Amino acid sequence: MNKTKRLFTMCLVLVSTIVGAWAQDDAKQQLVVWQRDGQKVRFDLSEEPRTTFSKGQMIIKTNRDSVSYQLSDVLRYTYEGPYTEISAAPTRDLTFSQTAEGTELRNVAAGTVVRLYNTAGVLLESKTSDGSPVRFSLSSRPAGVYIINLDDRSFKISKR
Repeated sequence: MNKTKRLFTMCLVLVSTIVGAWAQDDAKQQLVVWQRDGQKVRFDLSEEPRTTFSKGQMIIKTNRDSVSYQLSDVLRYTYEGPYTEISAAPTRDLTFSQTAEGTELRNVAAGTVVRLYNTAGVLLESKTSDGSPVRFSLSSRPAGVYIINLDDRSFKISKR
């Protein structure tokens, strides 16, 4: 698997996990980085770990620290701990509408860059919001799954 596809897949897993895993009692929940050498590094969610990827590095910043790992050294990362309530991450009133022709995003802050990717991690289109709805046409694209990314959030959409 090429590096771009692996990085994109890891980003998707992270975003999917974050959206599905936030709970009220996050003091016992942890982000766990599983390294290929067998080590496990744990970050309490109460420290608000933020994960980004750049130039082959996985960077985790908390309220106290910043750590980076070579992506080639990371086997996987997971969220672990007791879950008492599952809720969605806040979306700042971002709304979607999807038709056979494409997708429209509303309430995107002006200046926000919105990107459309395929599942191989290839950037297909990029637009900068001017405050009006951001539209991506899927009419000329093949059926399948696409990823919309903006700020620190990503969303999976599909065309049938």
